[in-house]
Amino acid sequence: MRFDIVHCDDVPSFDIAPGIRAVRFPDGPDGVTVLQVTFSPGAEWPGVDRHPRTEIVLVQEGELLDGTTAYPAGTYIYGHPGSEHRPASDKGCTVLAIYPDGLPAPV
Repeated sequence: MRFDIVHCDDVPSFDIAPGIRAVRFPDGPDGVTVLQVTFSPGAEWPGVDRHPRTEIVLVQEGELLDGTTAYPAGTYIYGHPGSEHRPASDKGCTVLAIYPDGLPAPV
């Protein structure tokens, strides 16, 4: 068995938008992309987030808002290809976002 192991503290983080910061883990050889995204309280995605490919999200901490629905820690969200949303967080949250087919454009 082979494992590639890295700690989130060893991967540089970057800003996606004001109050939204991410860590992009090294992509797998099969093209899987994994991001850990942290929303500060009151942060909102800068526009509609459209997904031509599958997006899987696990809310790790806090509460993720999507329109009028609030998703607490432990919530698993499977976004089918073609899905779109505008994530935000009133209280702040951390999510793990998995893109099994990779991201359609560099993030």
